[in-house]
Amino acid sequence: MVETGGIRVAIDLTKFRLTGFIALSAMFGHILAAPAPGIDTLVIGAGVWLLAAGAAVLNHIQDRHYDRWFARTRHRCLVQNRVGVQTAGWVASGLVFSGLVFLAGGLDTHLPWILGVFALVCYNGLYTPLKKKTLFAVWPGVICGMLAPAMGWTAVPQALAHGTRIQLFGVMLVMGIWQVPHFLVLAAAQPVCDPGADRFPSFIRLWTKTELFLQILVWVCVYSLGIFWFLLNGGIVLPGVSASLAGMAFALPGVMGLCVVRFKAHAGAGGFTTLNLSMLIFMVLGILDRILPVVFPLQ
Repeated sequence: MVETGGIRVAIDLTKFRLTGFIALSAMFGHILAAPAPGIDTLVIGAGVWLLAAGAAVLNHIQDRHYDRWFARTRHRCLVQNRVGVQTAGWVASGLVFSGLVFLAGGLDTHLPWILGVFALVCYNGLYTPLKKKTLFAVWPGVICGMLAPAMGWTAVPQALAHGTRIQLFGVMLVMGIWQVPHFLVLAAAQPVCDPGADRFPSFIRLWTKTELFLQILVWVCVYSLGIFWFLLNGGIVLPGVSASLAGMAFALPGVMGLCVVRFKAHAGAGGFTTLNLSMLIFMVLGILDRILPVVFPLQ
């Protein structure tokens, strides 16, 4: 029981699902640029995950008083005193240091760890404190999320780079756009009576529920268009993978619309799962598109 509790605390502190996505997007960026996936792909994934996990723990420390005002976050470890602030601080420091060591010492270029430090500044230095003051804090958060594939891309020495910069920009664009409806869906799931809605800036105070749902659908459509733009610029090579990704992008606005209409009172849960699953499919298919020709070369 203690072991299970410890694992749950670790998953909560490191925001394992989100940081896993970030690491996977860095590996995607690396595979787009590398002639073939290799040990460096795993190094960049591990380094980015360690750095992102450290930033997530630091975010918990920064938000421990803020989180108690929201139903979604008031059960987090530091709010409930299941982990001490000092312990969390040591964990955050160890993870960030380890991530930077991986990125600086395990690769042949310095750009990934420099971008990693910039991502820390955007997330913990700008987004986290600013979200308590203004809704514009969403933009440093978007920039931070766009940096992970760039870290993977720049881990490949320029002389060996195989992909095109337009493909990197496409991945960064899709990752950046995806985060906007992601933020809005979390806002849609927030109860109107949540104490934090009155105490801090909130999208549910800016728009009615209907307006918020329309904003979500608009940004989901833009997100789908971003995926199509990535495909049109040669982001995917294999026809079957390209068709699968295009089909997902075409269906996504309709699926999100169903989530909003069918679960209007609790649209956050279904929409959140749909958005996360779509991003997972986008990254996995993109990685498979580069790996399959290497594993099964055409004769």
